[in-house]
Amino acid sequence: MRPLFQLDPRLSLCASFVPSGAKLADIGTDHGYLPIWLAKTGRVIHAVAADLRPGPLERAKENVRKYQVEDIVELRLSDGLQAFLPEEADFIVIAGMGGEVIASILGAAPWLKETGARLVLQPMTRAEELRRFLAEHGFEILEERPVLSLGRPYSVLLTAYTGRQEAGGILFPYLGKLLQSPLIDKAERTAALAYLGKQLRHLQNLEKGARAGGEQEAQMEYCQAAEALRQLIREEFPNGSN
Repeated sequence: MRPLFQLDPRLSLCASFVPSGAKLADIGTDHGYLPIWLAKTGRVIHAVAADLRPGPLERAKENVRKYQVEDIVELRLSDGLQAFLPEEADFIVIAGMGGEVIASILGAAPWLKETGARLVLQPMTRAEELRRFLAEHGFEILEERPVLSLGRPYSVLLTAYTGRQEAGGILFPYLGKLLQSPLIDKAERTAALAYLGKQLRHLQNLEKGARAGGEQEAQMEYCQAAEALRQLIREEFPNGSN
């Protein structure tokens, strides 16, 4: 039997949100590693590995055959969730894309508001745009956790449609609920601190851009958010990640 590969920390955290017995949709599956791993470890009863491009889907098809999970993992060419029926998945993973792209995929699938499906979302960039979309459209962040992968910090969100619009503060678009769950160990504290540092630098760059463009209101907003984040880092991590 072919030995099973290890997921990288980013995908491993995504996988940790998927419970045993789930019906999975993996959007933007690329090589298909996540659904294959979940199938081989007995975590999903069915999975659809979907991608917009035929090339990645062909690579995923080869891997599905290699690891002999054809009876569990189905492959599908799909632009986001457009080729899915509402009842096909109760857990949907969308990872490795920009936050604005993930928001667009969710916005194009209004049936998500009727199914109760859980969404595991992992934005690579523009996470603030995704969090704003979720808050404005009634998707609640149930849990959010940080992770370091290849030396870069990311955040993974578990969300579901509840109809409630989240009234977050000035830092909500940039941190979401990252610090609302206890950080379980030093590795997670290190990842959280790195993520906060990344978001602080992002806010500083946004502030510079707004100042250069003469956007005084936006500049003030970014300046206030950056100062609030500095204060939060001082309070939550007075001794670094220790």
